Amino acid sequence: MPVFYFGTLLLMVKKLSADQLYRFTHLHPDAFYAKEADIYEFMQHFHPRAYQSLNFGLHLKRNQNHIFVMGESGVGRVGMTKAMLLRAAKKRPVPDDVVLASDFSEANKTQYLYFPAGWGYAFKQAIEELITQLKTQLPVVFDGHAYQLRSQQLENELADKQEEALMPAFELADELGVEITQQENNFILKAVVGDQRLSASELKQLDETQQKHFHEAMDKVEAALNKGLTHFPFLQHQYLDAAKKLNTEVANEHISPLIEALKMEFGKNEQICQYLDDLQNAIVAKLHLFWDQNADQVTAVQTSESSMEELLAEQQGMSIFEVNLLVDHRDLQHAPVIYEQHATLPKLFGYTINSAQANATDTLTLAMNHQAGLLQQANGGYLMLNIQAILKDPEIWPHLKAALMTKKLTFDIPSSSSVVPYHLPDFPLEVTLVLVGQPVHFYALLEADSEFSRLFKVQVEFEVELERNAEHELTLAKQLATEVAEWQDQEHLQVDISAYERLVEYASHQAEDEGRLYTNKAMLRDLMAEAFAYARANEQEKVTRSTIDATLKQREFHTGLMEDAYHQGIIEQQVLISLEGSKVGQVNGLTYISLGKQSFGQPVRITAQVSAGDEGILDIEREVEMSGPIHSKGVLILEGYLRGRYMRTKAYGFTASIVMEQTYEGIEGDSASSAELLALLSALADAPLRQDIAVTGSVNQFGEIQPIGGAIEKIEGYFKICQARGLTGKQGVLIPHLNERHLMLNEAVRKAVAQGDFHIYSMTHIEEALALMTGLEMGEADAEGHYPENSLNGRILARLAAMDDKDDEEKRH
Repeated sequence: MPVFYFGTLLLMVKKLSADQLYRFTHLHPDAFYAKEADIYEFMQHFHPRAYQSLNFGLHLKRNQNHIFVMGESGVGRVGMTKAMLLRAAKKRPVPDDVVLASDFSEANKTQYLYFPAGWGYAFKQAIEELITQLKTQLPVVFDGHAYQLRSQQLENELADKQEEALMPAFELADELGVEITQQENNFILKAVVGDQRLSASELKQLDETQQKHFHEAMDKVEAALNKGLTHFPFLQHQYLDAAKKLNTEVANEHISPLIEALKMEFGKNEQICQYLDDLQNAIVAKLHLFWDQNADQVTAVQTSESSMEELLAEQQGMSIFEVNLLVDHRDLQHAPVIYEQHATLPKLFGYTINSAQANATDTLTLAMNHQAGLLQQANGGYLMLNIQAILKDPEIWPHLKAALMTKKLTFDIPSSSSVVPYHLPDFPLEVTLVLVGQPVHFYALLEADSEFSRLFKVQVEFEVELERNAEHELTLAKQLATEVAEWQDQEHLQVDISAYERLVEYASHQAEDEGRLYTNKAMLRDLMAEAFAYARANEQEKVTRSTIDATLKQREFHTGLMEDAYHQGIIEQQVLISLEGSKVGQVNGLTYISLGKQSFGQPVRITAQVSAGDEGILDIEREVEMSGPIHSKGVLILEGYLRGRYMRTKAYGFTASIVMEQTYEGIEGDSASSAELLALLSALADAPLRQDIAVTGSVNQFGEIQPIGGAIEKIEGYFKICQARGLTGKQGVLIPHLNERHLMLNEAVRKAVAQGDFHIYSMTHIEEALALMTGLEMGEADAEGHYPENSLNGRILARLAAMDDKDDEEKRH
């Protein structure tokens, strides 16, 4: 490695070997194949913070202990959280089934009936069978011989009582010689004269005495008849009451055994028994519905005169006997765990179906078609929701928060809603809500809603990265192998252990740190899926390390159009980048470009010019408003370095301009500040800089080099440019020393470094970079503060003094 001694100051630029550019993974086969991965073990190793937080939250026995899970999409938030919820749910009992039924005490009202899991469905079936059975049997019962005899007896009793009421009139008629003849709706009176029967109009044939006698007689008989008929309404009312009582007795005689049987089977609590009693009374009260609706079964001919309105009214009347199985747990073995990614207000709180068939007064039919929402289905267990879906609809969060705060669902339909309002009782809610999102969602809700922290007391954060050690490498590989096993069976492909080793290395590459692992399993599964496709396309029977390498190269080719377009301009020298020689005030910096899922490095020429003046350093990008605040801050730091290094005792006036040449978009970041400082110092010292080495790194006011992001992409991008234009054996990249641990470079770069065709250096101070890039000594100040004349520091100070003197002379004139 190049080492430069300047007096007592040791400047050392470290040259990295090929072995320092990549860290391989070696999995021990015995440990890898020992047993299948366990999701809980994986979570404990890979996401210990999330595991402990979630485990704590699931054991927290306090009100409103809802959970917010946050982390990057793809790290396994949903899968691992769901696994832990399932484990907790298995320790909790299956909640009751919930049946919605009519509340017979008040019109159009409903009530909830609770049954042990699985019994709700059986109860619904039993009630439906009961109603169907009664619709068939009751018409037969009321048309049966036994009922007809009892009904005829009531009619006979009525006739006898009516006859008894008219008996005085008939007896009077016999005494007075008047005959009473009864027709359909009236009585006809005639005088009996011998063998003749004379009406009132025919009495004129008789003498006056007889006429007077019969007129008076008929009046008396008619009065007696009217007196007897006044008893008929009372007798009719008695008859109707007796008939109703008979119908009730007959119906109850038939229904009671059926209801008692249902009580024996389902009457586990008083509420259900009361409902069955009320159901029996309601059926008896609406017996006419059962006759009319089953006319075809008892008369053999279905009448076609019924209007649609009558049929609809008839159906609405029958809705009182329906039951709606809202929550059905017959297939559950433990408390429910439900995950919904795209939650909506109807999905959460429920909705009704077939509402078009119901009019505004038929609210009971609507209630009996109500479909339970996720909150009702998950009651007694856990409900996982995606927070983004909730926040998309501004109506969801207020309703959801109210339900969680009050621990009940209140079904109030807004008056502006086009939905016909129907009655549902408040639903007691005992559910643990788990929201899945990003940290930004959590902190936004925390700030925007003062009650949010009262509801969500448990915060679960999934790590994006973790330490790369042998244990974590093995855990990740085994978990991926478990998840990929199903694909192997489907596609008849074997996966070699080396493929998993390469996946682990890729996870480290994505973390941009050889000592860290990126925990996004979805990304690694996607890569494996592409590797399977590559193996099939190339008729391979096994997925190996080389398959993963080839897949990554293929992916780079598929998505590399934009990178090629950027690089092509440099390769064809439409964008001016020198890769050989040395130039004053000019250096190759490295930029990082991210476009969607694609990111790559791109070299850029940085130039500096200096002259006499007192304007200091001008950032051309900032002057034309193409510079972001971080980049502008980096340029201002350069002034701080110059003042601290060369102007401690005397201020020198000068003017310098710095620019990234041929950039036509905005610039942000301070990773080019070290390259900008090199260009500036080169211009001040009139010392040429090497053009074959590109520089990246952030610098502070003391000249210390700070780490930057995208080191891998920057190095590989510059290497591609050099390779395309021809490697000279001298080209390379100078990076911060603290970025050494971030290197996981591709095989092409490593091979070139191993062969001496490309070089990677690291630095800790800007003066190390100056020494490497110029080949000159920095120089050390003597007791009077003077530097050797030919040293870089001496040349810089001399140039500053010269420009300052020239500026003073111009001012004097």
